[in-house]
Amino acid sequence: MHDPTTTVRAAGGALTGPAPRSPGQAADPGFRARLDGFLTAQRALLDDARWEHGTPPVTDLLAAAGSAGLFRDAWAATPADRPRALWHAAELHAALARVGNGAPGAAVLTHLDVATRLLGALPAADPALVADALAGRTTSALAATEPEHGSDLARLTTRVDRAGDRLTVTGGKWFISNAPFADHLLVLADDPGAATGRPGPALLLVPARAPGVRTTPLDGLGHHGLTGRVDLDAAPVTTVLVPGGHGLLVLMRHWLHERVMLAVRMGELAAAVLDHAVADATARHTFGTPLITNQHVRFTLARLTAETEEVRAAARQGVRLLAAGSCPAAYAAACKHRAAAVLREVADEALQLAGGDGYRTGHPAGRALRDALGLALAGGTDELMLQQIDRG
Repeated sequence: MHDPTTTVRAAGGALTGPAPRSPGQAADPGFRARLDGFLTAQRALLDDARWEHGTPPVTDLLAAAGSAGLFRDAWAATPADRPRALWHAAELHAALARVGNGAPGAAVLTHLDVATRLLGALPAADPALVADALAGRTTSALAATEPEHGSDLARLTTRVDRAGDRLTVTGGKWFISNAPFADHLLVLADDPGAATGRPGPALLLVPARAPGVRTTPLDGLGHHGLTGRVDLDAAPVTTVLVPGGHGLLVLMRHWLHERVMLAVRMGELAAAVLDHAVADATARHTFGTPLITNQHVRFTLARLTAETEEVRAAARQGVRLLAAGSCPAAYAAACKHRAAAVLREVADEALQLAGGDGYRTGHPAGRALRDALGLALAGGTDELMLQQIDRG
């Protein structure tokens, strides 16, 4: 892990620098000890081959993290506790970004900072849902995007209807993270008939295993079954979390948080890939000399280190702004857009430096390049980020 003091040293021919223990301004030794203990105790689970080949052990990981108290550590019980909790969340995501397979970190970020944090901000949500999620007993999935229109949520085809005192929702959702493992779905649906009280997009709570709900796991680029398609056929609505006309507005505010945390994760992953690339270039010899002695290689690594530190610093500032309750939408979008671009370049250059070895299944550079493509889509595509930046 590199911090802003990272330099290229002549002796040893490697990028070196102190490894900060926390992405925040002040370390919390107690939390760090619990996090380190968790990573050590759960190493086999984090490295489980099922994350890439088979059914990912998402529920096992969430249960373990909940039992270890990591989700509660990253949760603000009071407004005054918000800064501490956000830095804990950032440190949790940074640590999981360094796990070789990106799927465990994706599952945790989706659970904590997409679904649970959204539920916790909604007065209509049952507090027991949040308590169970923080304990790792249950999880929810935010079902917003649709097959026909992707991230264009202004063109929702999913509809909510009323039949007497009963609300149902019908439609399809696509590329929904953690959907195959969810106990509850937070469904964004249009309400043209004002069934929830007024017309427009509404956010609804739907039991994931209720009649009329069918979830189909999707195979991603290297990850299998972490996301899913959700088909809803008159599925029962248990709670109107946000009435019509306000659902999309609530999500737009919530996505500021998700985008900053995604930038935290991408910056840390880029730093981890650079660490491996430096070690690899030091050990690898071409034409009788270590690859790291080539000036072009050294300058490339130095430039990528500078760009990675730029991303990490911007993400840390994003966490500070979130903690203060004043993170602009354009800033969160800029953090995510820049982090995605830098991570893709870092992973691609690292793969090139590794040569044919970088193309094999499981190599850190190849994994990072695959994960970079997925992370750029999560929380809004590059084009949506540019649109938000343009709007200011």
